[in-house]
Amino acid sequence: MNENLQNDKKKIILMSAVKVLTTKGFYSSTIDDIVAESKMSKGAIYHYYSSKKDVYLAVIDMWEDQTQKLLAPALEEKSSARAIKQLFSLLAKQLRIDGSFFNCLPTLWAIARHDEDFKKSMQKVYNRFQKFIELIILRGIKSGEFVNLKSENSKTSALSLILNFEGIFWFNIFQSQYVDAEKYIDEVSSYILYAYTKPKGELNA
Repeated sequence: MNENLQNDKKKIILMSAVKVLTTKGFYSSTIDDIVAESKMSKGAIYHYYSSKKDVYLAVIDMWEDQTQKLLAPALEEKSSARAIKQLFSLLAKQLRIDGSFFNCLPTLWAIARHDEDFKKSMQKVYNRFQKFIELIILRGIKSGEFVNLKSENSKTSALSLILNFEGIFWFNIFQSQYVDAEKYIDEVSSYILYAYTKPKGELNA
């Protein structure tokens, strides 16, 4: 079978699984739900995945792959500050275009609390994402752009940024009557970069 056709079929299965996972959750959904959503035969799904759990674990891999492609342009920025600003913007852009993929994240986090395979898979994703952010931060420290950070604090700073990125996903689930996603992204990213780049005398002014 043509490799592109196989990849297309896998994508249909996994995007259908995302919808099922978001609406029904892990424990209440079945492989038949994915069959119905994808409009593919059960045999076709079992050709690629051995079980419902196997499908949902593949969703994590797909989410990571799509996120890496989404955020890749930020690495082309010569300025680390602009790279971080762009990371926020790219996530916000994806939220505007199609935020449905982010909806399953809370469910995946919940499953990871009780299932070791999901926990390990999610942990690998976050470890790689944290390293991705850390490299941008270290580059900014080395160039002298991030004057208030030290190399030994790069891991903590990267984790802090990830937690702020996840705040964007919150807007895909809830709506605030006080702050919209665009305002949140602009203000939070500006506060973070101000703290990273301004000399201490200016920070305390």
